[in-house]
Amino acid sequence: MSISKRAEGLIQSPSAIMQGHTLCSENPYSLNNPKGYLNFGTAENHISAPLIKKQLEGPIELSENFIHYSSLHGIEVLRESSKVFFEKHLGLTKINPENIIIQNGVSALCEALSFSLFDEGDAIMLATPYYTGFEYDFTKRFKCKLESVYLDPKNNFKHDIELFKQTYNKSQNKIKAVLICHPHNPTGEVLDLKFMQDLIDFCIERDLDLISDEIYALSVYGRDKFISLYEMAKNQNCKAHFLYGMAKDFCAGGLKFGFYYSEDQDQVTALKSLSYFHTTSTIAQLSVAKLLADEDFHKNYHTENQKSLFAVSELIKQQLPMYKFISGGAGLFMLLDLSEFCETKQNEMELHKKFINYIRINMTPGTSCGMKQPGYFRVCFARKKPEVLEFIVRMKAFFKNELSQ
Repeated sequence: MSISKRAEGLIQSPSAIMQGHTLCSENPYSLNNPKGYLNFGTAENHISAPLIKKQLEGPIELSENFIHYSSLHGIEVLRESSKVFFEKHLGLTKINPENIIIQNGVSALCEALSFSLFDEGDAIMLATPYYTGFEYDFTKRFKCKLESVYLDPKNNFKHDIELFKQTYNKSQNKIKAVLICHPHNPTGEVLDLKFMQDLIDFCIERDLDLISDEIYALSVYGRDKFISLYEMAKNQNCKAHFLYGMAKDFCAGGLKFGFYYSEDQDQVTALKSLSYFHTTSTIAQLSVAKLLADEDFHKNYHTENQKSLFAVSELIKQQLPMYKFISGGAGLFMLLDLSEFCETKQNEMELHKKFINYIRINMTPGTSCGMKQPGYFRVCFARKKPEVLEFIVRMKAFFKNELSQ
């Protein structure tokens, strides 16, 4: 074999999300291809994408210096516009644009943090179920370990500080940080103030770094209000790190933009150095800078996006009352609870294969999200209306033919 052992290991354990995404991309559903695959396994917002596309089509001012090499961690105009955007729309305060790091996606930033914050064998705590990409980002190349905090299915997987404390006390790993996705992927939970304060106290008491991924901050459509965990932690001198990106609230995963911010100067310096490997196109940066600075656009876009997400999630729940969905009112997904039909993980994988092979729907199985309880699936519902309606038709047929026997 001519490849390295590192590459061999990477090939043998491909991302579950990318496997499903690739399958659906090869034969996607459309009105002209009604038997194609429905991709409800990738967290992309196709509902509001036309609004973003229209906004990005506008002209940008391109001077000659932008076609040459520029700052590896983000051009000044983008760092300045993102500072204003974070302060106006995400609730952050007193942002130093020199500490904003821009790389080609939040996945790239997570992997960079795996390199710069952890030594091989150090562990990061995260609530489970989790976004399966975190496992890929933190463990595959630089060998950080995951320490799962198993949330309680009886409580709809709501975050509970006691579970974090119990996990920490029982762990045999050297835990160095806590990773939080807020709002949570895959349940859509918007963390409440009490839990956030308890978590900050927990991290301070145990001298742990707190990484807050707030990439769904503006995709909150339920009753709960988003408050930045990073901002709360920063104001209490907790060692905090902030992550954001353009892939979710702005439907623009293809732009490959991730933002990191911290007041930890050592980490900022390290990530600036690592940006050498994760730079983004200067011309794309100019487009994003223009988008983030357009307050007229923000006045309507986020409200309309949230209304659309709410409408689609409600439509699915109303049209499929035979299924149990867990939805926290944020993000692009819900958890589908089919645990009553799955006693083992093998049962879950058999059910997943039926979804893929019989009704051609891709959803992420819970085992790929680190879950111990079999029978849960992440449903990414932010698809265009014809796909949503077809999803409803196929899921009704599946229940009738496979689950109600």
